[in-house]
Amino acid sequence: MARGVRRIDWAALGASVGSAVFFTLLFFGPFLLGAHYSLWLYIPVVGIVLGVYLYLRRKRYAEPGPDADETRFPR
Repeated sequence: MARGVRRIDWAALGASVGSAVFFTLLFFGPFLLGAHYSLWLYIPVVGIVLGVYLYLRRKRYAEPGPDADETRFPR
């Protein structure tokens, strides 16, 4: 039953959310200069949602490297 639940990779989740918040801030920063502080609170929300989306959509079962066939199917 618990087989369908994936373990959370906290490092990957943190990197995904952190970079999404950072780039969202860089993108919207020039538009928000002089804006009310409540508009600035949307940046972490948008970044967290985007980061979690990117974390969930990452290629979890990608090939680990050039010799992945040898490690998966030893001769």
